[in-house]
Amino acid sequence: MPAWNSRTRRRPARSALAAVVATAALATVVGVPGTAAAATSAQTCAHLHGRLSCVAASIRLSRSTFAAAGGTLAISYTSSGSTTCSLRATPSFWTGRNPTPVRCRGVYRITVPATVNARRWTFRLVARNRARQQVAVQIALTQQAVPQPVIYTSSNWSGYVLEGTHIAQAQGTFNVPTLSQQPANGDASTVEWVGIDGFSNSDLIQAGVSEDYDATSNTISVYPWWEILPNYETPITTMTVAPGDRVTVTIAQLSGSNWGIGVTDDTTGQSFATQQTYTGAGTSAEWIVEAPQVNGALAQLGDYSPNVTFSGLAANGARAAVDELFMLQNDSIVSSPSALDANGFSVAYGPNPPPAP
Repeated sequence: MPAWNSRTRRRPARSALAAVVATAALATVVGVPGTAAAATSAQTCAHLHGRLSCVAASIRLSRSTFAAAGGTLAISYTSSGSTTCSLRATPSFWTGRNPTPVRCRGVYRITVPATVNARRWTFRLVARNRARQQVAVQIALTQQAVPQPVIYTSSNWSGYVLEGTHIAQAQGTFNVPTLSQQPANGDASTVEWVGIDGFSNSDLIQAGVSEDYDATSNTISVYPWWEILPNYETPITTMTVAPGDRVTVTIAQLSGSNWGIGVTDDTTGQSFATQQTYTGAGTSAEWIVEAPQVNGALAQLGDYSPNVTFSGLAANGARAAVDELFMLQNDSIVSSPSALDANGFSVAYGPNPPPAP
């Protein structure tokens, strides 16, 4: 039986290598709220036939900045003293006429699509009256680029980390691989998990699946668990998992220091949930294949196959950076993540990154 009470997962010893090209899937990892609404207005007046005639217009965006993931935008506009109005987007934003005729008071709702590169648009409202007076107002919308992930090496983690602030939820689904039974290589362990914190602090709340190879008995044990540092892991004895199963882990703040931990075997339908006290900083979310510490020493990573694919990635909070981790043991890369795409990412045993799922 594995020494459950002496196993723990510690934050990684790591070193930065380089920045790499961003991928569109990073936008799906976490939604970052845009900045507050923005508005602008203008008025023009003139004496016509002995009377003062004015035309006024204003335009307002529900959000002036969007994250790379995009979202829904409401353009509100109003005008007084006008008879016709038009709305133009530069560069073109919608299909059809540009500028497009609009009522002089209303809301134009559009979808800002996801992007990789930063983008900027200008919306211009023009209002006119029968006296040929005209007033124009414009406002800018920006969309952030997907942040470039930074590559790190770690002695015990491989996968992806989302750095940010106020992260209070993380979720992901992964497949449980099979360990190679090679007695000559000695004992080995491979762990797949989802968690919050631990990358840049000593806090950590997480849950996942452990696979331990005992070279003496030539057996492999597979079991789910949850853990909150500095305590050791707690095995989940009310459910079982097996190689080939797909498992979903959810970590979420319920209220204050009350947190929920959920583990579901999507293949068998078994599930587990618990509520625990956690007061961590909430500065990162992780989707990781790990070599854990066993009896105070770093375990050898087990040779696993097939690739572990993480999908359904979700987190909340304000995103600061995305990090890609390769596991380095005995001067060799032993576990390598793929690039991120819209489906998530995969992690392969060995030095060669697999294709994205």
